[in-house]
Amino acid sequence: MRSVKNKEMEESKKTYKVNKEKCLGCGSCALACPEGSEIDVDGKAKIISSAKVEECGGVDLCPYGAIEVINGDESEEIDE
Repeated sequence: MRSVKNKEMEESKKTYKVNKEKCLGCGSCALACPEGSEIDVDGKAKIISSAKVEECGGVDLCPYGAIEVINGDESEEIDE
């Protein structure tokens, strides 16, 4: 039981962000992972739970590459 909890804590260390320049506002991430992302008032996606986004597929959740890791094991550069 303890190892499962530790694994969940490790996974939740990743933080995801939507690169608004890449986001088309198509809503596919919100449809695939409604507990992790939603469409914001600007018509672009917004992460509401990095842990849920991780469960749903992480960066692969967006077909256009707009979901990016801003810390954690898969850190990538973000164009802002």
